[in-house]
Amino acid sequence: MMLAEINLLPQKQQRNYTNFLVIFIVIFILIAASVTLYIMINQKNSELSDLEQQVTQAQKQTEVLQQQAVTSDSTNAVAELENAVTWSEKYPVDFVPLLQETTRILPEKGFFASLDYVNSSSLHLVIQFESSREAAFYLNRLKDLEVIQDVKLTTIETIQLSEEEIDVVPRYLATYQLTVNRDVLKLIAEEGTEE
Repeated sequence: MMLAEINLLPQKQQRNYTNFLVIFIVIFILIAASVTLYIMINQKNSELSDLEQQVTQAQKQTEVLQQQAVTSDSTNAVAELENAVTWSEKYPVDFVPLLQETTRILPEKGFFASLDYVNSSSLHLVIQFESSREAAFYLNRLKDLEVIQDVKLTTIETIQLSEEEIDVVPRYLATYQLTVNRDVLKLIAEEGTEE
């Protein structure tokens, strides 16, 4: 005979681990997200502090450069003023004696067309002549003047005559580049004021 076993004890229920596993995964994801978020926030804060330091440095450099600019502007202004004073001391030369000398040696039918100052000791002189030979003779006369340090004949141009002026002798414009001997010019001007 077989004995029948009867178990009157309640049966143990098997534990359901899926709930624990889901809770564990959710907690792990939350912890990982929190750590990642914390790291990103720290990184951004560090970048932000670096940028703030760069901005502060740039502001300090800007202030230094502005101070230097103000200093150099005042230094430049002083230098420019000194240059202007030096120039004004050198410039006041009476050019009337120069004009008198250059007009005195003009041929009878030679006329000033223009006179342009290049700087305090150089000028361009354009003179109208009746012949190109007169322009060459005038060049030699200019070279003989003590007040002229250097002279160059740069161009000679023929003035175009209209059809009505066919019987008129053609005219020539000669351009000279003069360098004035300022010391001689000052002496001539001083001699002129003493008389």
